[in-house]
Amino acid sequence: MNSLRLLLAAAMRLSALRRWPVRRVLMKQLYFCGIEALPLLLFIGISVGGIVVAQLHYQIGQSGEGSLSLLARITLAELAPMLTAILLTARSSSAMASELAMMRLHGELAALARMGVDVRAYLVMPRIVGMMLANTVLTCYFALAALLTGAVAVAGFGWLTELARLPTSLSVSTLWLCLAKSVVFGAAMATVACARGLSGGLSVTDVPIAASSAVIRAVLTLFALDLGFILLGHIA
Repeated sequence: MNSLRLLLAAAMRLSALRRWPVRRVLMKQLYFCGIEALPLLLFIGISVGGIVVAQLHYQIGQSGEGSLSLLARITLAELAPMLTAILLTARSSSAMASELAMMRLHGELAALARMGVDVRAYLVMPRIVGMMLANTVLTCYFALAALLTGAVAVAGFGWLTELARLPTSLSVSTLWLCLAKSVVFGAAMATVACARGLSGGLSVTDVPIAASSAVIRAVLTLFALDLGFILLGHIA
């Protein structure tokens, strides 16, 4: 409930992005969570595409077109949004929680509050928005890297032809599901990290505890949300 209230409070403060200091925090978050994480995401996406196609096409004997089509559906519906979110959770959620916990420990949050600065607008909201945007874009790059690798693995120099056939085997709902998951996952893991960092104790030992706890809670939240998407899909 604490994370949900924090998310709602951040959503109500989106207008604060008109101020340069808040936008500056957002841009720094986008750089740290998005640009710096891109090479690692591309490497994992390439690896996943090659591994899945190798198992389907060369081990099981699935046709090249069938393997690529199945890779596309699995990647967009599950692998890309979930693996991207888990990687960003391990890489960024711990740092986010540690930073806020250190600010609380050193009295910086209290000092900002005394100066009349809205901590949720200045520190929390841009971090949630930044993580949400970074996770969405990185999910797209992950999926693209996996599909390109899969197409090259099954078709060689004819990879462009194989990719051109994919839209006929993919439904629009799969694309919307991938987009929805990436947005929701990004907002969720950032909210959990911020909530855990803001609620940290006043001891130095509480900082690493907040960081590890943020990662564990964020991962559990991601799997719970993914299960929720699956259940909603069956109901719909």
